[in-house]
Amino acid sequence: MEEPDNGIRDELESGEERLGSEGAGGGFVASLGDIFVDPMKVFERINNGLAWWKAYIVLAAVGMLLSWLAMPFQRHLVELQIQGANSEKVAGALENFDKFKYIGVFASPVSVLLLLVVMAALVHLVISVLSTNADFKKTLSLISYAGLISVLGQAIKTVVLLSRGVESVSTRADMNVHLSLAAFLPELKGFKYALVESLGIFEIWYYVVLAIGISYVFRIKKETSWIPVLIIWLISLLFLALGAKFAQ
Repeated sequence: MEEPDNGIRDELESGEERLGSEGAGGGFVASLGDIFVDPMKVFERINNGLAWWKAYIVLAAVGMLLSWLAMPFQRHLVELQIQGANSEKVAGALENFDKFKYIGVFASPVSVLLLLVVMAALVHLVISVLSTNADFKKTLSLISYAGLISVLGQAIKTVVLLSRGVESVSTRADMNVHLSLAAFLPELKGFKYALVESLGIFEIWYYVVLAIGISYVFRIKKETSWIPVLIIWLISLLFLALGAKFAQ
């Protein structure tokens, strides 16, 4: 188990003194904004028992909304895939899509919950090795509130996609909105594309906040706090690479 050295201990105590004098204040509602502008306050609230499930509700609700907004684009792709088929087959395919689209929307909260729990479990496992202050509930809260940054990125991508309109989509790749260097490197394919896409603006922001939060909440050296974050990034890179491979 790793204990913080004098340097990190001094920084943590300094941060606690600042929060003690200024007051972390607020709670869930304040944390929705503070995670973007003053995450240290959120970290202190997590130390004081800030509930993870409230952030989860926001993540799940936004996820459902974004899934619903993307449905016209998904339906358009189905229409393109069955072009040239007889009218009966087209009508049947679109009818099935309209029936099952609600399943996708309402399954979103379950997917979000599973993702949060799995990520928190992985991070908690690493933290348990690095620190004597490991606490799964705090880890889950940290993952959940940091996840608001990722959701903001997804929301911006959806707004951009909506502004382009359904007719701008002719392949599934057209639904990708890049907030990374991939926007300037359209020739990238496969693993190189996945690598660049995994380091977008909001991804980097999320990883930095998560690393700082792990260091502060669990009293781990800043350098060491990047170990669980690196694992999360590698897993996301793997899924992006697999997605890029099958999209080719």
